[in-house]
Amino acid sequence: MKNIIFLAFLLTISASVIAQSIVVTGYIKDDKNNRKLDDVEVSVFDLSVDGQIVTTQSTNLGNYIIEVPEPGTYMVRLMRQAYYDVETIITVDSDTKTKDLMMTRLPGYEFEGTVRERLSFTNGELGKELKNLKIEIYNNTTDKKIVSIEDDPKNTFKANFERGNHYTILLRKKGYFAKRIEAYVDIEGCILCFEGLGSNYSPEIEYELTDINQRGSLITDIPMKKIIQDEAIVLENIYYDYDKSYIRKDARPALENLVKILKRNPIIIELSSHTDSRGRDEYNMTLSQRRAQAAVDYIISRGIKEKRITARGYGESQLVNNCGNDSKCTEAEHQKNRRTEFKVTAFIEDSNFDNKSLRDIIISEKQAGIKSQETILILDK
Repeated sequence: MKNIIFLAFLLTISASVIAQSIVVTGYIKDDKNNRKLDDVEVSVFDLSVDGQIVTTQSTNLGNYIIEVPEPGTYMVRLMRQAYYDVETIITVDSDTKTKDLMMTRLPGYEFEGTVRERLSFTNGELGKELKNLKIEIYNNTTDKKIVSIEDDPKNTFKANFERGNHYTILLRKKGYFAKRIEAYVDIEGCILCFEGLGSNYSPEIEYELTDINQRGSLITDIPMKKIIQDEAIVLENIYYDYDKSYIRKDARPALENLVKILKRNPIIIELSSHTDSRGRDEYNMTLSQRRAQAAVDYIISRGIKEKRITARGYGESQLVNNCGNDSKCTEAEHQKNRRTEFKVTAFIEDSNFDNKSLRDIIISEKQAGIKSQETILILDK
């Protein structure tokens, strides 16, 4: 009998406590455009108990639901990337049911990228959307990782870029060339600059979300090219002086891009040089071999292992048009045949390329940067 009475007493107390607890719901919004904000960290502190934390949660579709034990005064703290932190005092009584809260955006942009397959290196045509990528974004200015997703099931991702910062984006997917993008937001002379996207894929700025150019939204397609073994890929803007094989200064940027590709992807390549049909066949074969070897020597000097790249001169044996011996062709038609290409011939098995974090990559690049400046080949004598 005593046990029954005691149990009833406990139930009465519990019912009383439950009756006193109050649920408050609402939306957290951008104070300029009234947009509901996802991923806001909401923390509630009870000021009557020395600021004891009551609950912490993240918003879903901008909505929050918090339960406080009883009427009283509480502090609510809101935190979200690209927004100023908010601390606000709310008084909760039995009539309090809903309360919307506002946040002010930091100067900068919300970046939204949709990853799609690039069908060719020679044009900007895009194919299917790509999912299940490894996505990393690093803030070089603050030396902090802001996004790290191992296997993103979506084809679209978002990040917040604050003004005065330099960001690096690295996308990796097995069987595709890794994609690296540098974003400069009101820093180093750039109001908004992107490197690595390609000229066909400049971000579209959503002006309706801006506030005197302080805030905005950037939307862009990000192309990733599938690695196809033995597919010839032309390296643009590699020129040689007449009858010479040394690497000119204006050819170095294209070769540097190939160095970056090799550093980011576990591949072995053949680098080939081709001539037009003018001149003796045997001489053109020898000249193209010397040119290919000069390009390979340059790439090896930039830290690429010799076993990962082979030089091959094809002379005039692989013309891309009908400008053969004794053909009447324009200089522009002959120029199409004077080209430098590379193709993936094999993959490096059991490589650690994908295991290295973007932060570790950037740190190693900074350490190697000073050394690389000292080891550039003097090929323009």
